[in-house]
Amino acid sequence: MPAIIAGKRKGAKLQVPEGIGVRPTLARVREALFSMLTSACGSLEGKIVLDPFAGAGLLGLEAWSRGAAHVDLVEMSRPHIQVLRKNIQSLRAPRTEVEVMAGSSPNDWGRVLSRRYDLVLCDPPYAAGLMPQTLDALVSGEWLRPDAVVSVELNARDSLELPECWELVRERKYGICKILLLRKTR
Repeated sequence: MPAIIAGKRKGAKLQVPEGIGVRPTLARVREALFSMLTSACGSLEGKIVLDPFAGAGLLGLEAWSRGAAHVDLVEMSRPHIQVLRKNIQSLRAPRTEVEVMAGSSPNDWGRVLSRRYDLVLCDPPYAAGLMPQTLDALVSGEWLRPDAVVSVELNARDSLELPECWELVRERKYGICKILLLRKTR
């Protein structure tokens, strides 16, 4: 059972949905990601965060534990949403600070999102090919604040062709996955 790595709920255990295709981010990868994020954008204190492929909420809830002011967790699977709600309840995260939203594709975000974000934590299903659509939606929907950082977790063998308005800030490989940190340039 995975646990929160750092912050106000350090050590708290989180449930993970069962089933094929469930791939929670490993603790060492989460630790590396948040180290990269701290280096790229400083403290998470007061940040507004989007976890658009939330699953069990490991990334978004880690950000909240580390001081994010608000986290929106978007998930399309009803069983995953039930697990998300249990995890939020077990952490005693206030609804004013952590919200779960049912949403399917980035094209539907206008239906559920109402904020602009400092940080977006993208860990989509590896084989789904959702990142080009996600990056387009973040720009066209104007979901990003100035200097926002977008993290992307991909299979280490996959590549991501960035549209012109995106720049690669950092890239690191960790076993079967790699993490990219991106910023919108214009």
